[in-house]
Amino acid sequence: MKAPLSPRDLESLDPSGMLKTALLLPEQVLAGRALPRPRIPVRHPGNVVVAGMGGSAIGGDLLSSLLAETGGPPVTVVRDFRLPPWVGPGSLVLAASYSGNTAETLAACRTAAARGCTLVTISSGGVLRERYGAGRHITVPGGLWPRSALALLLLPMMGVLEDLGVADFGRQVREAVAVLAAMRGRFGPDRKGPANLPLGVARDLEGTSPVVMAGPFLAPAARRWKTQLNENAKVLARAEQFPELDHNDLVGWDSDPAAARCSVVVLRDEREDPRLARRMEAAKRLGLARARRVLEVRSRGKGALARLLSTVLVGDLASIHLAFLRGVDPAPVDVIERLKRELAGRGG
Repeated sequence: MKAPLSPRDLESLDPSGMLKTALLLPEQVLAGRALPRPRIPVRHPGNVVVAGMGGSAIGGDLLSSLLAETGGPPVTVVRDFRLPPWVGPGSLVLAASYSGNTAETLAACRTAAARGCTLVTISSGGVLRERYGAGRHITVPGGLWPRSALALLLLPMMGVLEDLGVADFGRQVREAVAVLAAMRGRFGPDRKGPANLPLGVARDLEGTSPVVMAGPFLAPAARRWKTQLNENAKVLARAEQFPELDHNDLVGWDSDPAAARCSVVVLRDEREDPRLARRMEAAKRLGLARARRVLEVRSRGKGALARLLSTVLVGDLASIHLAFLRGVDPAPVDVIERLKRELAGRGG
């Protein structure tokens, strides 16, 4: 579909309104920041652990990059039933499950509570709210697919850290909202041509296997791109990180004929280390030249939050447009639902 999407197109291709929801990211940032948070009687935790899976965990990855640049305690994201043995009384555990029923996250919460961690839970309801709602629970609005609730899960985590004296994100949030709102004006469903970057990216990715690459700061955004391409566009996709990929992946790109079936998206950041930039350019020139095509997407804004979320927004929209180009509804994830039902029938 090459023309702008009409209301009838959207109704047919996107009955759940995934595109509209993605374009509301600035409002979701503000809504997530405004959610009531519990009072926590500790200050400056020794470490921060985010427990979650899938779309509910990606906020932890973004939080880790955010604190790595702005300063604060280390953030570890746990996608598992088990917490590392070093997690204990000095740890702040932020457990995020949009549904509130994710088995891995519930198991991590039980361990965190047993070890005396400071535990804060975030969900729209479910067992997580039932079990921890009387204490340190943050309830987010329901009715979305979990991957569409990114800011509703990320901003409360940031707010908890502000409440604990770890950081002050006010200026970063204001800038991020302004940057995202400006991008939306150019990326709406009625826009075509070069100004609509996500639509152009989707067209370039169509018919290929996408591989998204980034340096350490934007690595969480690359992971978000990968998972959104998986779930929204229903395609196989990978995410890799510079400079590590220069030490292994490039051999495959240079030697395997399958490289010609792949498209590469390189996420670039204006503040990336010059040494990293040189390695990215060399990789494009040497190993990645065999790919079907190599695209670059640059972050926008000055603050860490704006640069992260601006890159995420392009990927979210591109994945939805790719779903439209492939003639699939971006919302359902049927195989995941079948997996959950099968596991529930076997006791999880």
